Amino acid sequence: MSTSCSETGLTKRVIIVGAGIAGIAAAREICKDDRFNVVILEASNRAGGRMFTRKIDNTPVEFGATFIHGAGEHNVIYQLAKHYGMISDDRRENPEMWDKSTLSAVLTNGEAISSEVVMKYWNMFSNLADDIEGTNNSSTWASMYNDLYSYLVAEFTKRSSGDALDVAKTPPYVKSMFDTFVNWLTISEGGNHCRGIGINGSYRSLPGDREVRFENIYSYGYLIQKLVDTLPDCIHCNTEVLSINTENNPALITCKNGCQYEADHVIVTVPLGVLKKRCLDENLSPNEQSLFIPALPAEKQIAIRSIGFAQVGKVVLQFDQEITSKYSLLPLMILWRPDDKHDPVINKKFPWANELFLLERIQNSNLYESWVTGSAVACVEQASKEEIIEAFTYILSKVFKHHIPKIVDVHMHKWQSDPLFNGCYTVHLADVNTSANITKLREPLNNNQVLFAGEATTEEYYSTVHGAYLTGIREAKRLMEFV
Repeated sequence: MSTSCSETGLTKRVIIVGAGIAGIAAAREICKDDRFNVVILEASNRAGGRMFTRKIDNTPVEFGATFIHGAGEHNVIYQLAKHYGMISDDRRENPEMWDKSTLSAVLTNGEAISSEVVMKYWNMFSNLADDIEGTNNSSTWASMYNDLYSYLVAEFTKRSSGDALDVAKTPPYVKSMFDTFVNWLTISEGGNHCRGIGINGSYRSLPGDREVRFENIYSYGYLIQKLVDTLPDCIHCNTEVLSINTENNPALITCKNGCQYEADHVIVTVPLGVLKKRCLDENLSPNEQSLFIPALPAEKQIAIRSIGFAQVGKVVLQFDQEITSKYSLLPLMILWRPDDKHDPVINKKFPWANELFLLERIQNSNLYESWVTGSAVACVEQASKEEIIEAFTYILSKVFKHHIPKIVDVHMHKWQSDPLFNGCYTVHLADVNTSANITKLREPLNNNQVLFAGEATTEEYYSTVHGAYLTGIREAKRLMEFV
């Protein structure tokens, strides 16, 4: 079956592969120009990609992208959210107004740590992360330490009087607190507890609060719908692309549902995890074919292989009622005592559970979210709901030192094992020139016959929604200037 994308030979046919935020941004820009006819091919049954909101008990819950990283005029996503009336609290544009004093921490034996102590070490740790970003010091640190984890250990020790990680000299909670801070940083930096993550990266933070959340009825899903509503009826869901054949012009796109599309230009916005799976020979099974015919050039394959892709998971627990506790859950950091790390029940039944480190209530609901990172992600994705409920019930009963409400359900999206994603977002690996590889990855093929967008194609803003959006605009403008 062949589907024509235009009614006149003068109209350029553009196929966008993927209806994530990069694909939507590219379509919004190109549709301003009547020289083009646009179709977006989306493998799943929805638009949004790694922006994925579900309603549970009428509460919007983010299972993918959660934050707007940077509040203010420099962040296109923040400005779009303001445009659609989703954000009105302008104080968030001032980072000094972000009140971190709500952080709470409790050891796994139920002993609470005072907010003053938590904030003392949290500020110390946060300064470490800030010191290596966008400064001349980053190259110096990179020459001194193998990766981000070794830097954090050494410098945290120095800045906390030289013995903060020596349990014999200081309270044991300091080491536990450090481990939890590292896990928290791993949510954004990737790796296994920040191990193997590079220091001297090209990522640049935007001014303002780095973790703006939507509130009330608003969500990334709401924003996606608003953006999609500005497009013509051009998104074809449940249309997974099997191959992009560029041996001739126009290119021929073959889909799993049997449809074929001809296109003068193709903008590929699929996640880096899909490129790793579908474009590298060593990852293809005997019955699979490469996404591209002919295969991508060697230098582009090297770039795809070299760029890191994080594994992060969010678990949403649904209780039958609110947890009542003296601890604030905005959020609650769980600090693992060494003895509890080796709890025989945990080690025998759910060894991944000693990686849990955070619990936070979702708005005013009976829903609470927790995060897992690194090697624990695959374990949680393979665990049954019953195993996850048993693990959390066991751990939280120890933390709160009393009976907790019943967990009635567990919700999560298995990003790592989902073949349409194979992970979450780009990370900067140690001993890899991520910036150079990203530059190679985004280079167009065949005189702009194939273009590349998505968060993995921006050196400064990889791993962010605003970064992905800007790459869609970038490639749309590249195409519009070329034609």
